[in-house]
Amino acid sequence: MPRMPKHVLKLLAMVAAHDSGQGVTFRAAPRGRWRLAQYPRYAVQARTFYPLTARGLLDVGGDDPLAVPVTITDAGRAYLAGGAK
Repeated sequence: MPRMPKHVLKLLAMVAAHDSGQGVTFRAAPRGRWRLAQYPRYAVQARTFYPLTARGLLDVGGDDPLAVPVTITDAGRAYLAGGAK
């Protein structure tokens, strides 16, 4: 798996740091951004999720268009631990 950009890796690390098994919630913010509910100072562009979900490192779900649950997968934790480069 190719190395991902720093801002994508930071998103993966932020979800891992705040996900204790129940996932974390991202809330819609202005200009196409999503703000981490558990750490409101962290906001990310929506497109930052795409490389992580496409590779199965994050699971994004839910029916609410303004607040989505995000969970890190086992593959995501392994990637952060260096199990996959």
